[in-house]
Amino acid sequence: MNQLDQTRREFLKRSSIALATLPLLIGCSGDTLAIANPSDILAKLKRNAKAAGTEGMGAIEVPDNVTWRTAFKTTKDDGEPMIISGTVFKSDGKTPAPNTLIYFYHTDKNGIYGRGSQPRHGRYRGWMLTDARGRYEFASIRPASYPNSTQSQHVHMSITTLDAREDWYDSILFEGDSLITDRERRSAGERGGFNPIVRLERGSDGIMRAGRDIQVMS
Repeated sequence: MNQLDQTRREFLKRSSIALATLPLLIGCSGDTLAIANPSDILAKLKRNAKAAGTEGMGAIEVPDNVTWRTAFKTTKDDGEPMIISGTVFKSDGKTPAPNTLIYFYHTDKNGIYGRGSQPRHGRYRGWMLTDARGRYEFASIRPASYPNSTQSQHVHMSITTLDAREDWYDSILFEGDSLITDRERRSAGERGGFNPIVRLERGSDGIMRAGRDIQVMS
């Protein structure tokens, strides 16, 4: 066999191997893109969302442009501005949980949810999809207690993951609120780990801030 024939055969052999593995590579690439594609992530999360109108839930209504940060309020809104941020961890309480969908909602400064044509959970609601580090953040106003009630001020939340159905977690409460009950303090952290009773601290910009980490329930 001359050198030219040997070179040709080696080339054909390598080409055959490359062609044989091409479908596998395409398949792997497709799976990788599917995981990284936000629309595919949202589609999977929506399959784990509760039906529209389910009490306290809202994952099914998540907008396509959801990110890890959002603002419920505008600069024209009355009320005490606040920013709540934190990290969502997996059930071990240590590993960040990316692509976790959080739905929050709360009352206005008068303790009211929806008014008139507003959504059923009111103006102050929103969605966040945790980033690669499990982070989330939302800007809003401090909610008020329900009118003529002894209910503590709170922010409701539900959480949906790629592996678990949407479920409600401990509401965010505010340290210093005299309406927080002993029962609320005893049960704090049962649904979502860590401490949901946060302490707001005012920054130099006049905005109140607090952190609320969350542990995904297994």
